[in-house]
Amino acid sequence: MKLKISEVGKILKTINKFQSIEFNTTLPVKLEVKEKINDIKYLALLGKKEVITKSFIPLKPGKYFAIIKDFKGNLEISNLKELSSTALMFEKIKLQKGIVKLNKKSILNHLANASSKEEFIFFMNILIALNQKIHHIIINEEKKALLQYKFHKNKLKFYAVFNNLGEIEGEIFENILNIYSPFKNTLKIIEQNSHMINLKVNTFLKDTKPIYEFSKNLIDLKA
Repeated sequence: MKLKISEVGKILKTINKFQSIEFNTTLPVKLEVKEKINDIKYLALLGKKEVITKSFIPLKPGKYFAIIKDFKGNLEISNLKELSSTALMFEKIKLQKGIVKLNKKSILNHLANASSKEEFIFFMNILIALNQKIHHIIINEEKKALLQYKFHKNKLKFYAVFNNLGEIEGEIFENILNIYSPFKNTLKIIEQNSHMINLKVNTFLKDTKPIYEFSKNLIDLKA
């Protein structure tokens, strides 16, 4: 297809900027459920602060993207989506500032200079994905974001994870960008700022998942 990789990076960088735009409704945030207090109350971690929240949907301990609202002094959580293993591993990685387009040479360099087991496994996943023709771009500026993409016959499919927009999927045709998210507010902010993207933008409400799901088990990766 005619779309250049530099244009894919530009689209990701533009959407990443949306996280810093003032918005009149709540965007998804990361929430860690620590423990269950009773049938509807949970102890959760928001950033570094422990809070009591309500959820009428049973939750298990773990990390989620969620919509959080203050209702009469109580924090209520809704629209929960458990973070994929790809998103969980990405949030632990510290990277240089700027845009990182990961080719085989740069991935091998990161593996050779990994400062932790988590960093080594993260880039090993990216290397395995590259062997399946799945590519990665990382943005680490004011906000951090990860993009996976793979070329198909007449389109490019991608998955991205953002700190304050959650996880999205998409398809890029020559002149059209389709974006999928489980969060209405994420889609709304993309729609309101779609003029910043040099493509016709369509948005759809649906669940998302990575093109390549990262694994902590290197034995599984090599199988």
